[in-house]
Amino acid sequence: MKHIRSTFFLLTTLFIMASCGEDRSGEYYALIGENVWIEQIMKEYYLWYDSIPAIKETDYFAEPEDFLQKLVYTKAQNGKGDPYSYIEIKDASDAARSYLQRTSTYGFDFELMTDPTGISSHVFARILFVLPNSPASEAGLERGNWISAIGKEELTNNNYGYLMEGGNTTFARESLVFDEEGNSSWIATDTVKVAASRPVELNPFYIDTVYEVSEKKIAYMVYNEFSTGPNNQATDTEYREQMKQIFARFKGQSPDAFILDLRYNPGGYLSCATDLGSYLAPAADLGKVFCTTLYNDISDPQKIDFPLNTGLASENLNLSKLYVLTSKFTASASEAVINCLRPYIGTENVVVIGETTVGKNVAMEPYQDERYNFILWPVVAYVLNSAGQANYVNGITPDFTLSERNLISPLYPLGDTKEYLLKNTIAYITTGSMPDLPQTEEQVSKGKIIYNSLIRRSMNGIRLR
Repeated sequence: MKHIRSTFFLLTTLFIMASCGEDRSGEYYALIGENVWIEQIMKEYYLWYDSIPAIKETDYFAEPEDFLQKLVYTKAQNGKGDPYSYIEIKDASDAARSYLQRTSTYGFDFELMTDPTGISSHVFARILFVLPNSPASEAGLERGNWISAIGKEELTNNNYGYLMEGGNTTFARESLVFDEEGNSSWIATDTVKVAASRPVELNPFYIDTVYEVSEKKIAYMVYNEFSTGPNNQATDTEYREQMKQIFARFKGQSPDAFILDLRYNPGGYLSCATDLGSYLAPAADLGKVFCTTLYNDISDPQKIDFPLNTGLASENLNLSKLYVLTSKFTASASEAVINCLRPYIGTENVVVIGETTVGKNVAMEPYQDERYNFILWPVVAYVLNSAGQANYVNGITPDFTLSERNLISPLYPLGDTKEYLLKNTIAYITTGSMPDLPQTEEQVSKGKIIYNSLIRRSMNGIRLR
């Protein structure tokens, strides 16, 4: 009834304006047309279309981004709401391109925190991840580095944005040293010159290798985004072909165990997730349903099945156990891979190590009209596994909780077998136990986390097309 009322208001207003001498209905519609279109799309395709709040007459004059927020269902997902539906400006986004490929960046992610030793009130940024072929990598910045100053200014809560983009600059690095009694102190290391920020390609395949430990071959892959290619369009195939080549190499080495590192992966396309699942699932299950998208009850079709791809059988690893590394930034398609492999590999055999994930169990599709300079991305479906389950709205809880973000000890490079999560996972595979469980008091940082730049790459939901 509330939708009928809002439509009646618009029609009545247009009629009145057309009946008062000069016809100004076209001028009026130009002011509200884009929001009327948004409302129409939401009423038809939005997953919670029947819970769209009532709209006031004046709401139609809001900016599209603000208008959309008036339509989303705030009590969805057990009260979590809908933080995922959004509007993307065409000129700024180049459609679905990767965040870093359309944004000027120095090319590293970091966590900003107060002094982890608790000694001072200073603020430090610890580098978590450095992109290849970026200003940061060219300057020699590495994972685990501590940055204490930008140019001539000490790093603070107010200026850390200059770590993400800007002109030619310098970053001051410091190191933590520990005496024999475990007491820590800071020493100045050096000052690094960094070239101006620029768009950088985020190739999702950061590491793929095989370790031989205790007579076991352990495959390890760091996968940072479910993207299709450099332009990240639904029709791109470059990265999907690269994934196929990577798994062909893995298949040739016959690994005994597989570690999938998704700790920095915010998600992406369901097509890429289905490919990944097809490489990892038991061979006998290829062709069966990997996941199902469940739409609202006025959609036709109401659900679509996505099967494990039999065309990837030559590269399939036929796993009976999988180890997945996660963080609080693991989301969307990453979570779908975990959830959708569990019915085939077994819940107890998909071993999750790290932190509780975000909890994005919904998918989105883009809608656009050539009259308007934006793309509407509403939540349109749940993504279910073959058992009809998607019950991780509050995140997927790890089987073993390990947080690198809590550490005061050094962060080794990703892929280094001394690296915290990788070391403990390899130990568990080869010995059945983890040396760093539970974390000791000496390992834990006393700092307060202020900001994590990985938030910039956060996806709003699983992308269907």
